Amino acid sequence: MALQIVPTEATLGAVVRGVRLAELDDADFAAIERAWHDHAVLAFPDQHLSEAEQASFSRRLGPLERSLTANNVGADPEIIVLSNMREDGTLWQADSAHGLFLQGNNYWHTDSSYKRVPSKGSALAARVVPATGGETAFADMRAALDALDPGMRDYLEGKSAVHSYAYSQGKVGGTETLSADEWDALPPVEHPILRRHPATGRDALYIGRHASHIVGEDEGDSRALLERLCAEACRAPRVFVHRWRVGDLVLWDNRCVLHRGLGHPPDQGRYMTRTTLAGDGASNEWSLQAG
Repeated sequence: MALQIVPTEATLGAVVRGVRLAELDDADFAAIERAWHDHAVLAFPDQHLSEAEQASFSRRLGPLERSLTANNVGADPEIIVLSNMREDGTLWQADSAHGLFLQGNNYWHTDSSYKRVPSKGSALAARVVPATGGETAFADMRAALDALDPGMRDYLEGKSAVHSYAYSQGKVGGTETLSADEWDALPPVEHPILRRHPATGRDALYIGRHASHIVGEDEGDSRALLERLCAEACRAPRVFVHRWRVGDLVLWDNRCVLHRGLGHPPDQGRYMTRTTLAGDGASNEWSLQAG
């Protein structure tokens, strides 16, 4: 089967078939990269990649980023493990520190926006999926900005938000999963609220759960504004929901997409592996290439 890229009914997302990511020639890779820029989220069903193959495909898009914490890194430092399953197959309790750490992913966010150089994109592969629930939703921040009232867009122009993992995870719990040294590496950072995509030139809202407040404005009022903007942005037709099957891989662009897990019953296992593309720019201390 030849490469097929079928857009979803939402303003973002496409399903890609007719290709094996582990055996990708240069022409198909170039087509996939173009589609990624166009659709921002690409779902690849039935890939069944090994962790090494997942990392190899991801590296074609750029250097990878090291994890937030050593607690969720696999045997390969390029692989981030997101799972409620212990090594012996038993499940973490939802109210345990690890369970609370995972629950943070159920709120709209963009990966690593709390880092000085935020990530470029993420690729998530399904190894074990629950029988019910466990979907991932993606929201188009390009279309959200296009739909914004012109007066609000003018108001946000030139403004930055403080992004803080201590703020976002502190609302959920599980903060003890990070060591003192890991917390020291995560001071609050500032990023523009309107962000231009370097490859497409298209502007997008850059917000989500890690965005605490707007620089130079009342913390409470600006926090409420950011939360309202996020709620309004993450609505149809700007949302695509992927229902996982074992072997699927989804690639998304953190520069213009928010995502969230939709949760699943705590007595069902879910085991996912993520590779995270390091943000472009010199001196990115989170890039594995730099290490």
